[in-house]
Amino acid sequence: LTSSPSFLLQTAVFRNSSSSDIEGLALLGDLETHSMACSTCEIRFLQPWARRGLTPKEWQDLTSLLHRYLFNFKRTVNRLAQQKAVPYPFVIQCSFGCELHPNGTVRGFYDAAVKDEGCISFDVDAALWVAHQGGELAREIRDRLNQDRGMAHTIQFLLNTTCGKQIEVFTQYGKESLERRAGRRAQLRLPGGARQPGGPQPADPVE
Repeated sequence: LTSSPSFLLQTAVFRNSSSSDIEGLALLGDLETHSMACSTCEIRFLQPWARRGLTPKEWQDLTSLLHRYLFNFKRTVNRLAQQKAVPYPFVIQCSFGCELHPNGTVRGFYDAAVKDEGCISFDVDAALWVAHQGGELAREIRDRLNQDRGMAHTIQFLLNTTCGKQIEVFTQYGKESLERRAGRRAQLRLPGGARQPGGPQPADPVE
């Protein structure tokens, strides 16, 4: 079974300088595996095998790493919002993760959209943020994030090291679910690539 890319979708709603809601959804390919809502910031396991592969100590260490990332993320965003008089509320959406290639190399990625006004991404090799679209706000966010080296190195470690190892582990333990989902996608396609009528592909049930 070829390994699927692993990525996390993160949505952060900043209501004011002291109130924010952050939710995360982890996927292996298009299969939902874990989630986290920062009302409790506890990892939820969405597949019966999603807890396997890591020891309780490794899960504890990963949770601590994610908490440190989220703390730095909220602190940096609120400081910038206050300095630049960015009006609350606002939303930041992020997608980050990695792909594990057959030769064992890992390609990490992190893209973020800010208030629909710009897009920034993280250069994993250099541990630097880059502004791709938008005006002054995107550039200010890039410069501010690049000042927080602790957050940058935490993200670099997550994408370069943690992510690739987890793809290997969860691809192994989730092999049957991933193969069944791939077979279902194939059955839903007609010759020529068309889909059967009846709406979107159904979600894979938790076994």
